[in-house]
Amino acid sequence: MPFSFSPLRILFAVLTWITILALWSTTRSLAGAGGSDIVVILASNDGGSIGKLPDFKEKVFRNRASYAQRHGYDFLWANISAFPVPNAPTPHWSKIPILRAAFAAYPSATWLWWLDLDALIMTPSLPLHELLSPTTLPSLLLPAGTPIRGIVGPTEHNVSFPTRLISGWEDTRTLDTPALQMLVTQDEMFGINTGSFLLKRGGWADWMLEMWTDGAFVTEDWVFKEQDALLHLMLQHELVRRGVGVVRQRALNAYPTDREERERGVDGRGWLEGKTAEEAGGMMWRRGDLVVHLAGCGTIEGSCDELWAQKWAEREVEREEDVRGAEERRRSGQWGIEVGREGLGRGRGRWRG
Repeated sequence: MPFSFSPLRILFAVLTWITILALWSTTRSLAGAGGSDIVVILASNDGGSIGKLPDFKEKVFRNRASYAQRHGYDFLWANISAFPVPNAPTPHWSKIPILRAAFAAYPSATWLWWLDLDALIMTPSLPLHELLSPTTLPSLLLPAGTPIRGIVGPTEHNVSFPTRLISGWEDTRTLDTPALQMLVTQDEMFGINTGSFLLKRGGWADWMLEMWTDGAFVTEDWVFKEQDALLHLMLQHELVRRGVGVVRQRALNAYPTDREERERGVDGRGWLEGKTAEEAGGMMWRRGDLVVHLAGCGTIEGSCDELWAQKWAEREVEREEDVRGAEERRRSGQWGIEVGREGLGRGRGRWRG
């Protein structure tokens, strides 16, 4: 009997394809990720390290690249020296041209995740898709009325902490979540922190990266350099505030305490001093959190080595198949440590080993 293209069958086929396409589109737009739609990024130079830890960079590569391998993301470890910013007094500013170059080198990327060298992914089984999901992200945004925190004014030896609170962002929870173009955190001590943040491809990001390295900002004598430039833009421009979502710190950028300090409710770096239990609990890493950021540990002699070793031991261990996959990509030249401009984009698209 010949196959019959009845109207009912044609309608069924059309509806099936519409459903498939809708699900595919929804999955991509909701998570903002999948395949190589996310690039995990960090940067350092030939002297970049923490303390005197042996095999430090090898461990960082294992930690970050295996995470990217596990979840189908791309990975970029850039050489800061290859991305200078004119008149910049410190290398902190180089993260901005690195982000701009990454968008160009990875055209399929929707999100870039910048994570500083002095951080560890503690729960590699937790994908960024989960944070970016529209069912999760709204619950992670700071509640309406939360002030933007930060240090105001030039670097001075008599800067007092805790810092002044700056009001001006009253509508965090009312923001249109899909419209958010950047996700950052702020701590209860120093305010906005750019040690771990996500940036979404688009016209807003292009404009933001251009404004962020304005010559007046780069030469300004700010305490936290590019962080304070972002803070300034958030305070002065509603366009920036509307595009930036500040999420709870432990979602993306938790700080460490050692075991004894956690038990006593204190912290040797002063992060918990004068803080309520709720404030302290919102800052400090707990098992199951994605990231721990050892921010500022280099300012305390010997603390980095001890903290890094402790957190390395406490992390959820990477899967060996992901480690092997990341190493194979490294041997093939797709991924590397401290690559220059010529090395960007070699790993674009999802790699299958």
